[in-house]
Amino acid sequence: MVNTKALSENQRRECLEKIKKEETPTMTGVELYYKGEKKRFDVYKIPLANLVYNPYNGRIGTKVRTFEVTKRTINPETEEDIKIIEEFLWDSRPDRNKKTMRSLLRDGQLEYGIVSKNGFIIDGNRRASLLNKLNNERKDYERKGTNTDHCQYFNAIILDDDADKKEIVALETNYQLGREEKLDYNPIEKYLKCKQLVEFGFSKDKIAKMMGLESAEKKVENYLDILQLMEEYLEYYEYTGMYTMLEKREGPFVDLNGYINAYKKQSGNAKTDWNPQEDDINDMKVLCFDYIRMQYEGKEFRVISKNGKSPVATSFFANEKIWHDFKQEHFETIDSIKEDPIDFYIERAENDDEIIANLEERDEVWKNKVGNKLKQNLKHNTNKLENKQQADKPYMLLDKAINALRDIDENQDSLYNENVLESIKSINKKSNELCSIVKKELKARRKI
Repeated sequence: MVNTKALSENQRRECLEKIKKEETPTMTGVELYYKGEKKRFDVYKIPLANLVYNPYNGRIGTKVRTFEVTKRTINPETEEDIKIIEEFLWDSRPDRNKKTMRSLLRDGQLEYGIVSKNGFIIDGNRRASLLNKLNNERKDYERKGTNTDHCQYFNAIILDDDADKKEIVALETNYQLGREEKLDYNPIEKYLKCKQLVEFGFSKDKIAKMMGLESAEKKVENYLDILQLMEEYLEYYEYTGMYTMLEKREGPFVDLNGYINAYKKQSGNAKTDWNPQEDDINDMKVLCFDYIRMQYEGKEFRVISKNGKSPVATSFFANEKIWHDFKQEHFETIDSIKEDPIDFYIERAENDDEIIANLEERDEVWKNKVGNKLKQNLKHNTNKLENKQQADKPYMLLDKAINALRDIDENQDSLYNENVLESIKSINKKSNELCSIVKKELKARRKI
């Protein structure tokens, strides 16, 4: 079985060749786009012992890469690393896996996989791992009267040759990312796959077709730009190559990449009331990195640096005064805390399974130190931006101001200090000035 030390490559190849020659296919004439053309293949019932997981499968590729950067290269043919791959596959979607296991037990394998001639699973790693799990727990099921004999086999196409790594990557991309019903693979994987295909020498147009992308080359270039930004983020926090640390953060990177490009090009949809230079845009980028690390997204994230055509500021970055105040407070907060180096978290892992959890803990510790201040700074400057945007609606601003004053709790000890008193005097002074201006204007209008 796959979950013990794998058979040698020669043994696997011999077994699969024998299956193709001597066994009756479970399906025939299945079409597959392979090596530049559509070909027909048969599907065979293969004992799990003759197969090896593909550790760079799109579902777990980011976790495997993170593991390899922090520990060592995974060998899918050893017992120890087979268990690691199976744990990654299980943790990728525990609820979905439980549901699939029930289906496999009840109905058998409904979707065929694809394996290379030497037994590597190109498509179907998750299903194979669940069949292995069922097979390993068969005694428990048999005591309940459930037959698990079918769980010893994996139904799959056996390719005609070993297929070099380039061809395997192309086939995996076509089959997993190029299908109309995009499967639930890690969203970061499509960016990594794009880069991998470029490194293998595929043209951008070819990559777009394999991945089922519209806008062809333009979309591929956009993916590569976003991945470059993601990799800058990882390097900034000492996470180089640890792609797991990008999980649940895709959206803000897509947004930020668009903002950076617009401001660099100084396009018509990147209006500001100042002239930001490259250093300013870089400050914006690394500041946004901190909010991405905090897992801010949507409107709360976009208010930092969103670009727009309107002369009225659409974000902090579009208004020089707000941006300066926001940036100064932000970096003072970040610079005031000390963070343990990444090696501290890696070395304290008692086993390989804990490494990714420890890296995530590092982010959580950082969040706990700076989170409240970053949140307050964002909220404070959001209010300032909204006030700027409502400058032509004085009643709304005055209503907001009076309500804010009414909400002040006079029992709070923090109210009674010199700074607060100075703010109250400034409010009172401004209020009297506005009162005089409005009275004078109203008096003049009555005389007309």
